[in-house]
Amino acid sequence: MAQQHQLSWLIPIDGSEISLKPIDWVIAHLDDWKTAPTLHLLNVQPALPRDISRFINNEQIQDFHREEGLKALAAADRQLQAAGLTPQLHISVGESAETIVEFAANKTCDQILIGTRGHTGLGGTLLGSVASKIAHLTHVPLLLVR
Repeated sequence: MAQQHQLSWLIPIDGSEISLKPIDWVIAHLDDWKTAPTLHLLNVQPALPRDISRFINNEQIQDFHREEGLKALAAADRQLQAAGLTPQLHISVGESAETIVEFAANKTCDQILIGTRGHTGLGGTLLGSVASKIAHLTHVPLLLVR
């Protein structure tokens, strides 16, 4: 008997309510899968200006990004844990769209899930132009969740 492929999904989280819509969708559809997908929650922190390293060291900058990223991921992590799921939490630094697409490719994610405001088209998505960029850059299926 062939082994079933474990689905791997990426959910970018920026800490907004809209970014939590895919979390609600996953929880509402848990019974649809024999095995729950591996969930990668990714927060992308913007890079700080380069000259800031003159005033604080690299370790402090990394700590700052980690703390801010964990704050942004906290609500999504809590909701999934309460539903019996254990997501993998990731924090990256860089340009949002490019970082999300690269992460999805590197982790061989089967799908990227992004929350929307419910407007038509990609212009009304959680990340606005970022979601549009993701759609243009990625080869991974993109699910927009209202």
